[in-house]
Amino acid sequence: MKVFKCRICQEGYLGDAPPTHCPFCGAHQHYIVEAAGFYIPEYKLTDISRHNLEQSLEFEIHNAEFYFCAADRADNVHDATMFKRLAKIESEHASIITRELQIPSHDIKQDINECYEENINNLAESYNLESHAIHYYSQYVRMATEERIREIFSAIIEIEYDHLGLTDGRF
Repeated sequence: MKVFKCRICQEGYLGDAPPTHCPFCGAHQHYIVEAAGFYIPEYKLTDISRHNLEQSLEFEIHNAEFYFCAADRADNVHDATMFKRLAKIESEHASIITRELQIPSHDIKQDINECYEENINNLAESYNLESHAIHYYSQYVRMATEERIREIFSAIIEIEYDHLGLTDGRF
């Protein structure tokens, strides 16, 4: 068994091989490295990246709260499970961003009324939220001058595309 670490969320994983996706943040396998070689160089955030990370934090908190609500209101086990896992992944994205901003973690409410009553509407809103994030994160990755910030936004864009695929054509 080996010890791996995700370059995006910095969580560890034990296994014979790296997973296809980080079980915590959803990052693709190419971001998961053997822990012995793990290193993230120090850098200074530009004002632009700080602003973009702050905007991203708002997106991720809102999306996590939406998904926790949608999980509670889902009308089937498949969607309830999917929404709850998406809530946890979006919560992890918020944690990643707060670490990069070097600010305290934000409280993500799991009992907030941030979704629709009908499952079909929550599936459609999920698609809209993920598309919105991809749109802005694609701009943010181009604006970032810090390699670490480009890496984080690039990884999250890939993850959000994965999330789109979960709901595409289901509503």
